[in-house]
Amino acid sequence: MTETTLPRIAAEPAHDTVTQEMIDACAQEQIQFLGHVQDFGCLLVVTTQWIVRNASANCGATLGLEPGSLIAQRLTDILPASTMHTLRGKVQVMGRTDQGIRLFDVDVFEDGRGFDIAIHRDGSVFLIEFERKKSDRVRDPGAVVQSLVPRLVRAEDQDELCAIATDAVWALTGFDRVMVYRFEPDFSGVVLAETLSGAGASYMGHRFPASDIPPQARALYTRNLIRIIADVDAQVHPIVPPHAPNGVPTDLSLSITRAVSPIHLQYLRNMDVRSSMSASILVEGELWGMIACHHEQPHYVDYETRSAIELFARLLAYELGLRARQEESRQGAAALEAHERISIMFESATAATPDLAAVAREIGRAIRVDGIALRVGGHYHVSGLVPSPEEFRTLMDHVARNGSSRVFSADNLEQVCPGTVPQDRGIGGMLALPIHSRRSDGVILFRREMTQDLIWAGRPAKEKLPDGRLSPRTSFSAWREQRRGFCESWTAGDLAAAEVLRVSLLEITLRLSAERDRRSTTRNERQEVVIAELTHRLRNVYSTVSAVIESGADGGDPALQAYVAETQERLAAMKRASDVLTDRGQQETSLRQLILDEVRVYGGSAGERVEYVGGDVMLSSRQRSALTLVIHELTTNAVKHGALGPSGGRLQVSLGEWKGGVEIRWRERGGPAVSAPHRVGFGSALIEQAIPHELGGTVTTSFAPEGFEMTMQIPGLSIRPEAPAPAAQLRPAPAQADDIRLSGRVLVVEDNMIIAMNAAQSLRRLGAEDVVIAASPDKALSVLDETTPISFAVLDQDLNGLSSEPVAAQLEDAGVPFVMASGLVPEAEEVGGVFGRAVWIEKPYSSEAIGQALRRHFGDRFPER
Repeated sequence: MTETTLPRIAAEPAHDTVTQEMIDACAQEQIQFLGHVQDFGCLLVVTTQWIVRNASANCGATLGLEPGSLIAQRLTDILPASTMHTLRGKVQVMGRTDQGIRLFDVDVFEDGRGFDIAIHRDGSVFLIEFERKKSDRVRDPGAVVQSLVPRLVRAEDQDELCAIATDAVWALTGFDRVMVYRFEPDFSGVVLAETLSGAGASYMGHRFPASDIPPQARALYTRNLIRIIADVDAQVHPIVPPHAPNGVPTDLSLSITRAVSPIHLQYLRNMDVRSSMSASILVEGELWGMIACHHEQPHYVDYETRSAIELFARLLAYELGLRARQEESRQGAAALEAHERISIMFESATAATPDLAAVAREIGRAIRVDGIALRVGGHYHVSGLVPSPEEFRTLMDHVARNGSSRVFSADNLEQVCPGTVPQDRGIGGMLALPIHSRRSDGVILFRREMTQDLIWAGRPAKEKLPDGRLSPRTSFSAWREQRRGFCESWTAGDLAAAEVLRVSLLEITLRLSAERDRRSTTRNERQEVVIAELTHRLRNVYSTVSAVIESGADGGDPALQAYVAETQERLAAMKRASDVLTDRGQQETSLRQLILDEVRVYGGSAGERVEYVGGDVMLSSRQRSALTLVIHELTTNAVKHGALGPSGGRLQVSLGEWKGGVEIRWRERGGPAVSAPHRVGFGSALIEQAIPHELGGTVTTSFAPEGFEMTMQIPGLSIRPEAPAPAAQLRPAPAQADDIRLSGRVLVVEDNMIIAMNAAQSLRRLGAEDVVIAASPDKALSVLDETTPISFAVLDQDLNGLSSEPVAAQLEDAGVPFVMASGLVPEAEEVGGVFGRAVWIEKPYSSEAIGQALRRHFGDRFPER
């Protein structure tokens, strides 16, 4: 069988540019499929039926069985029955993990030769490896490891644990150099502890770049926890045949004898290392680091000792993890104490503004920081080394854009958010605690920049060979790098404490938000009460004025009657316009209706001279509030000075699409000549400023001689595509009630005498023979108790603070029809009971309004004229 020597990499490679593509290609090397084993052991690939599928070429030298005689043979026909019994028993209890089975000093052939055996499962086959047992061992490695456990447990910190580890492995294995090597977050490594024989070069404190151990090698270190290279220059032996029957090469990931990449062999040669061994340190399932061993000469450590070293590495990993958890627990306890103090602080606080300075002090007790910036519920506080408020917002935006809802850490601010904070500020890194869905809310902790002198084991850069492949570094002499911009690293304990504090602050912000919502709700409720009361009083004022006007219309003068009717219409239009600002139930308003209500205030033919083009828009409460003022000013000016005045003219209101909203154009034509005012009065200022200020829109005006024009561009509106309706149809006139006829005795319950007298006059017009006025519930009930029956009643709800509900209830029980009158008509569910079942009319009301209610609800009770 022909043996193989893997190709050697030149020790002095050419110094050409190394590209990222080359580094990526190196990282893609499938080192588990190299297809060779090292010289110190041999390999059999056996199916679950114990048929040998593949064998390494050195089986003859190791076992005395040539690979050609093994292929396709049953192992039961090759090995003694006692050996097969042992192997079968072990395989039956082997799980499907990567751990495998270890057998030491087995007399495989019952001829006195001892072998250490490793068995691993790879899918449907077993990898069985054999190493000749050394006979010169003078101590039990397992017992040595057992004796080291108390020392590990008593170690005070990580440094002492690592020092114990290097001393122990050095004593157990005899390697010249033993190091504990920890991976950094960027997968570079640093030597934390080292034990040396003689005067060899020390790597203590030196760093190794991440490219020295590429990703696929790190992945194998998490599966195959102990690896040895007994001699970098020894022959390696191929697997025969090289592939499975399906053409797939044998996966040697779990093999203990697997040959390694020629690049790594050259790397060791460049370090003057002839043999090496490594034991992985897995903390919480992650590759924390490794125990790395070097020797200047070929050096073999038997499998039993290597297994003891692997066990020791597991114990070391456990203790390292325990120390880390203890530190995290300490910081977590400090964070919980801070949480309790912050919670008590806010529970006992009476002010709405949180004491962020006290919060910052509590956070600083749990996590060491050089600066802190907090923004909670719109309140901002900083202390120590911090960026500007604008830079803080940019950093919080960066955290939000990265989708981080938990803590976000960075040891180098410039790397994660370049250009945000000037580097001369001295800020190195940050730890962000997002505490709300709003990007601006959060806490950022800062640590100052620490200038560090890093000592690398050689310049951390690969070199390129003439054939384009990468070569390992050729020099490992100390190479210093001054690193700037980094802070002291945030530890796992820092992150755990920060998460506790983040949740605590989140609870506080939610509590503050709930309190703000409660206060806002209370404020809104009070505002609603005030608005309702003002609306009620305002409508009573309109009712009183209307009653006074109508009371002066008696006398039959047609001209006076016409004047009174026109004045009443203007008064009603003014009331409707004011309702836009005060009506709680009106969620949306038509722009056309808003304009018509304003135009109707001035009566005459003004409403007939308005043309609408381009559909209509519905206005929200906020939009109609602003536009009501603007339309009122525009209409007033048009009536007094423009196209809606007595000299004639027309107004065109057109709507068109505008980016993100609607363009409204007010265009007057045919009126008197127009010129720009010499000064800007309140009305003109309101017209030009209300839309930009309230609605974020734009306004342009033009005082052309032929007529005033104004264009409003308002975002957030959309045109309702419908045919323009004539102005007269926008609000139907009340139906006439001349065909409704009252009779008999009618009751008016109203505490305002003028309104009561006007109501009595309206009811007499509808045919009432006698109208009785009562100003209180008791008076009304007395009237109802009289012998003369009541045929109809009009009731005010609120009678100087007393409810008319008892009167309404007695009328309902007696079957007497009645209507409720109020300046603010409630919803049925708001009042309930008899009020909820009643018919309501809105003040100010006329005989037409009363007649309309009679016709609609009591048409069958009253005769038609």
